[in-house]
Amino acid sequence: MYKKIKELLQTGVDQGFFPGASWCVVHGNGDSFCDFVGYKSLLPEKVLNSGDEIYDVASLTKVISTTTMIMTLIENNRLTLDTKVSSILPLFKHQDINIYHLLTHSSGLPADIARASRLKGKDDVKNKVYEMDLIYPTGENIIYSDIGFILLGWIIEVVTQMSLDSYASLMIFKPLEMYDTSYHPNRERCAPTEFRADDVYHGLLQGLVHDEKSFALGSEAGHAGLFSTAKDISKFMISILQDRFVLNKKYLGELFPLREEKPNLKGDILTRALGWDKPQGHSSAGDNLSFEDTIIHTGFTGCNMFIDKKNQLGFVLLSNAVHPKRDMNQIIQFRNKIGNMIFKEWEENHDT
Repeated sequence: MYKKIKELLQTGVDQGFFPGASWCVVHGNGDSFCDFVGYKSLLPEKVLNSGDEIYDVASLTKVISTTTMIMTLIENNRLTLDTKVSSILPLFKHQDINIYHLLTHSSGLPADIARASRLKGKDDVKNKVYEMDLIYPTGENIIYSDIGFILLGWIIEVVTQMSLDSYASLMIFKPLEMYDTSYHPNRERCAPTEFRADDVYHGLLQGLVHDEKSFALGSEAGHAGLFSTAKDISKFMISILQDRFVLNKKYLGELFPLREEKPNLKGDILTRALGWDKPQGHSSAGDNLSFEDTIIHTGFTGCNMFIDKKNQLGFVLLSNAVHPKRDMNQIIQFRNKIGNMIFKEWEENHDT
């Protein structure tokens, strides 16, 4: 199975669908297998991956870091799911929106900030977020929203009086020995993402966050900005499978249940857990993993991960598929195939 995953991803590299990738498959007994293919960079020159590359994990930030930090604050009685956002952030004008709505993407807030590449700093982002009107009544729909997680990041900073990088390091990365995970990585070890060319920045993004809103916020944002390695994220997943996570067993268990099953504005039914997505149909976790016991997430730069508690399986794939331009990213088609490979192998071994 590991060989098949590598061969599949190598075809993607050979066809120019993405420069390279690192991945890990983990099992609840602590076993893990990590490997890599392809190139760290294509520009300004081709550099082969060596296996210890640090990647911009984009929206995996939402679940690895932000959701976990919020849950530590809930576990320690500093927040609740019912805590109103405006009680922590007085400039936020929507009085009925709470932590739960933000975690489940059911707040009514829009997905993004229009023309985000023009944002020049934190004040620009704050002005745009605090001016935003809702695009649907709170609780009626699900719209995957960066804005909601930007707000969660600000809530963490206010409640802890610490930066996101400092609090995440204290509560997550150091306890789990994720020493290559941070919001401010070693630039030389980072796989570059897009060549950005606008009024805010001109040049290759290496060790600098790809997401424009997070860039304007100095990388430390609730929705994106984290950098990590597949090996570090394998430690995160194993700790969850073995119930020795940074949350106690009760609050770890709160991450897995289905919380919301509602339509988006197009009428498609979406499913959300707290912070995490749930696998549906042709999902990035494959077609056969346990819906009830699986949480998944993806990242715009070309990353995805899933954790299946029932079958004691975890997988993470990190890539800089938006390098050197985002319209060259064609990694999505590989996710479901890899998920199915992993489950097929597990099923065959389990039957044996």
